[in-house]
Amino acid sequence: MSEGERNLRAVLERPAASQQLQAALAHATPAGELYILVGLRRCDRAAYEKVFGSLAVPNDDVEVARGCMISREPLRRLISEIQDGRFDDYLSRPPR
Repeated sequence: MSEGERNLRAVLERPAASQQLQAALAHATPAGELYILVGLRRCDRAAYEKVFGSLAVPNDDVEVARGCMISREPLRRLISEIQDGRFDDYLSRPPR
């Protein structure tokens, strides 16, 4: 499990998860923004929609770990996958 996923899981266990995620957005890296979107979509759909609607999305690539494979993927495509709900059940699974 990546450090980002570990941190997101820890935040989501807290009562003020939505507020903490929204506060972290101001200084998040592009990869951090992705974790924040996944977390907000899970714990506070209204906040997710608000953040999603105001997020500026550059044409950058970010490092992604899928299983034991690490690659670079377009930020825009990953945001689209989050919007499509492809990560909605991921955090319901036990950590690896």
